[in-house]
Amino acid sequence: MGSAPGSGTLLLIFIQVTSRAFTFIGNQFLLRFLSPTLLGISVQLELVSVTSLYFARDSLRVALQRAPPNREDGNTAQKSVVKSGVQTQIVVNLSYLAVALGVVVSVIFGWSYLASAPSEALNTPYFDISFKIYILATLAELAAEPSFVVIQQEALYQDRARAETLAAMARCIVACLTALLGRAKGWSPSILPFATGQAAYAVILFTLYLIPVLQSSRKNHFHLMPRLMSPISTSNSSESSTCPPSTSVSSPYYLSLLHIPTLHLAATMYMQSVFKLLLTQGDAFVLSLFSSLSDQGAFALVSNYGGLLARLVLQPVEESSRNVFGRLLSSIPVSSTTSTMTERKSWSKDHDSKSKALKHLTTVLRIYLLVTLPLLSIAPAILPWLTPYLLPPTWRSPATTSLLSCYVYYLPLSAINGILDAFVTSVATPSQLRRQSLWMAAFTCIYAGAAWIFLSKFDMGARGLVLANTVNMGARAFWGLRFVWHWVQENRDAARLGAEESKGATPNVWRDACPNIASVCVASVVGVVVTGHGILWDRNGSMSVSQQWGGIGAGTVLLATSIVITEGDFLVQLLRDLVPPRLVARIPYLQPDRK
Repeated sequence: MGSAPGSGTLLLIFIQVTSRAFTFIGNQFLLRFLSPTLLGISVQLELVSVTSLYFARDSLRVALQRAPPNREDGNTAQKSVVKSGVQTQIVVNLSYLAVALGVVVSVIFGWSYLASAPSEALNTPYFDISFKIYILATLAELAAEPSFVVIQQEALYQDRARAETLAAMARCIVACLTALLGRAKGWSPSILPFATGQAAYAVILFTLYLIPVLQSSRKNHFHLMPRLMSPISTSNSSESSTCPPSTSVSSPYYLSLLHIPTLHLAATMYMQSVFKLLLTQGDAFVLSLFSSLSDQGAFALVSNYGGLLARLVLQPVEESSRNVFGRLLSSIPVSSTTSTMTERKSWSKDHDSKSKALKHLTTVLRIYLLVTLPLLSIAPAILPWLTPYLLPPTWRSPATTSLLSCYVYYLPLSAINGILDAFVTSVATPSQLRRQSLWMAAFTCIYAGAAWIFLSKFDMGARGLVLANTVNMGARAFWGLRFVWHWVQENRDAARLGAEESKGATPNVWRDACPNIASVCVASVVGVVVTGHGILWDRNGSMSVSQQWGGIGAGTVLLATSIVITEGDFLVQLLRDLVPPRLVARIPYLQPDRK
């Protein structure tokens, strides 16, 4: 994982942490002035907004990340700038599809909410103006989509981090100030503070996305408004990105605006997003059919704790990796007039990119598997002791603790499936993506069947639903591993050539992704000793508290020592990639020549 992907991932994690922190602080302050009912109404309106944005832009964002990256092709600098502008103009034009679709979806979802919302919500003070503000804020976020895709295309992670962090701060500050103003003016409690905060977030986001993109547009010769595209992108003129299409060349653009292959890819991914939404939201529906309200509440609580980790860490890693894969694995076709030497260089660079993409994939998988070792072997033993500090008194029960321990086994599969899915969506052909959609439908049936067995036949309650999710996630991860294996077999010569050109080692996906066997063995032994001989299940038995904690501590130290010893080289290289170069130069242990 190169420095750029590593630093980009850290910035995305920083965005999530700060955004959640400001949201939490703001909600805690607002609840001093507002009732939980008003918070619930604001959550409903935010759900309408988030769902509209998801359906409008998520699939197109993934497809646009597979657009050809802005890289040089061996020609003149001016020609490289022109090609960069053309590639960026492609994603800008397509981004307006998300804006148009978002307007339609927002109207439909907004009307549906008003038609089905309870009268308690509709009759709250200032509901009408708050609802209109939420709609305008959603449209403002949609208007920022062209700028966002340029930021992603050019990997402007610092600008994105600055924009989203300041927008989250603005939402918190404006919402709190509105609540204080309403209290001072004697206004009735309402959801208006949440609405104004959301509006501030959208306006700041739109503005701070726009500023760096306008600077980039002047440098790279593209426009933030849709422009007609030329079927030939190798012209020496900087105006080639906006000239009318040639009548003698079959244009790859629909209406001379929209890149047809990317458009088809986005349509395929849109169908996939429907299945993913069913798998994501289907657990609540299944649980409502087969479980009691107490089980539903317990599952929601555990999902929120587990989902917090997913939103703060796993989602930024997946998003950053998808962008890396899209930039590295986008192929640029070579013109028929290209010389043999230029074709050879282009072919070599393409294979070198594949080798780097595999290296990034194996690095992330190895990190996940290393984290999985203590998670599976030690976390189930520690959770019973942590739940009194994590949960309110009414939730502290053996059933909730057991549910949390069960959820531990789901998280690693979710993480592995996420990175594999990022790789698949970046390299799969449209036909392969359609085949994956069929498998997604099959996985939905597997999930429903497993949930019915665990909940209805075995009466396992919320634990059964976690197990059903684990089965579903395991099946999806297995499919992703199988896809990667076939892709590696088809491109094994590519990886070997890329390594030779860069004077590096040919990546071995399975060897590089798996932790050292010694660490796995130590983790297995620690897990058996800690969980199998009373340290977890015999809390009230013959063992004293100090003996139990001593066993857990000894197992933790032993496992950590084995990981540091066996994975030392990998961890040092990982730190070199993540730590800024100026800091690496000051840390002797991270010097490349240190033995």
